Amino acid sequence: MYYFYSFLFFYIFISSFYLYKKNFNNFNKLISFVFQQILKYLKYEIQSYDETLLPSKLIIVNSHTSIYDFIIGTLVYYAYLHEKYDTYVLMKKEFEKICSPLLVFFDKIKLISVNSTKKIENYTALGLTDTICNSLKEKDNYILYVAPEGTRKCTDKLRSGYWNISKTLNINVMYLGIDFSSKKIVLETPRKVEDSWDDEKIIFIESCKKYIPMYPERCYWTKDFYYE
Repeated sequence: MYYFYSFLFFYIFISSFYLYKKNFNNFNKLISFVFQQILKYLKYEIQSYDETLLPSKLIIVNSHTSIYDFIIGTLVYYAYLHEKYDTYVLMKKEFEKICSPLLVFFDKIKLISVNSTKKIENYTALGLTDTICNSLKEKDNYILYVAPEGTRKCTDKLRSGYWNISKTLNINVMYLGIDFSSKKIVLETPRKVEDSWDDEKIIFIESCKKYIPMYPERCYWTKDFYYE
């Protein structure tokens, strides 16, 4: 396994650098092909979806029980979505230090830092939402990747940030279903968020229940179904 990934990384680096200089379109196609092969090697299968239904701006949401959610989500992005979109990911600063060096060659992923300190003077969750909206309001062709639980621990509290951003910027939401048991990946149909946050939470929870996360005991809505 170590030698396989070492060879794969070396191949991607050399081929990508060469093609990037020669032809940007071929570079993107190479990246898509390589990441599709990685997903196949890991035995993940993506359910077919209608690419014509994908809008120019999109918020992707899913449940968050481990760093593997982000890793598989990143593989899906580069395998199928990166040619059309830049992507913005909310990430705690301590994890940003770990992930940033890995993104040197993947400049289409943009990290938005989230301070993990719970109480910051003159700073609230609403302030973060406003900052994101101000950063994105003039942009197009992007994905914002959000996990509403805001933690990998088991919690029944959902943060309404993505709902507020969606309504403020008029962006559709799409649930990314990753089933770690069946190795099935589903891009659900993009949709407008519900008018009320209480109704939106119900829709999000219904999507959560369809897919078994890496650690079912850490997801409040799957722990009773799958955790033994």
